[in-house]
Amino acid sequence: MPALSSIPDRPLTTAEVAALNDADAFDLAVPVEREEAVRAEDNEPVVVTESLVLAAADWVKGVIHEEDGWRVVENVTVEGEDRTEAMLTCEAAVEDALKPGVRADADG
Repeated sequence: MPALSSIPDRPLTTAEVAALNDADAFDLAVPVEREEAVRAEDNEPVVVTESLVLAAADWVKGVIHEEDGWRVVENVTVEGEDRTEAMLTCEAAVEDALKPGVRADADG
């Protein structure tokens, strides 16, 4: 998916997620889970996310950040204006992928 290549290969700050909402590649970017962190450059506290639901005109994707980059855990094609069900499906898939042990199971 070309749009994923436009996302930095690391967890994103809330400001970066907000910027994705203004980007041409996505209609909507929503963090699924957030956590507090410290920015490496200046040791300032930030809130980051390693899980997003991304939406464009005809698709919604649930993505998570792992050691080797962003991975799509759910992809739903959307027809028409209403993306609600697709957003909920992708959010649930992201939450399932983040459960303890799920990542290890996926690798093996």
